[in-house]
Amino acid sequence: MFTALLGWIPIIGPIIQGITSIFNKRQDVVIQKIKTEGEVTIQETQSSAQIIRDTSDDIGVRLARDLLLFPTIIWMDLIVWDKIMVTRHPELVWTVLPLPEIVAYMPFAVATFLLGNIGLNMWKRR
Repeated sequence: MFTALLGWIPIIGPIIQGITSIFNKRQDVVIQKIKTEGEVTIQETQSSAQIIRDTSDDIGVRLARDLLLFPTIIWMDLIVWDKIMVTRHPELVWTVLPLPEIVAYMPFAVATFLLGNIGLNMWKRR
């Protein structure tokens, strides 16, 4: 609108139009970048979900996954149990040792995997 008002002035009009076109092009580049990043994220998520779907019926993958998840989930449950019971019933505490630092990420990885599966199942039902 500003360019339309001052566009009739011979010298200022082209300068203002040039400045606004540079700004518009810069905005178009930013918008295109955001769209591209969104498309890449969607592709990555779809390929990850496809891998999980493809291996869901494979008994070896399921067995390996369960062998890894089960002890970690039990360990996490015992830590939560200890935190809850330590104040009122200290005799019921298991005193679970912390994981070694080299595998300290494991509970977070398991929780992320399980929440990711919940998200995938919710996405399928949508």
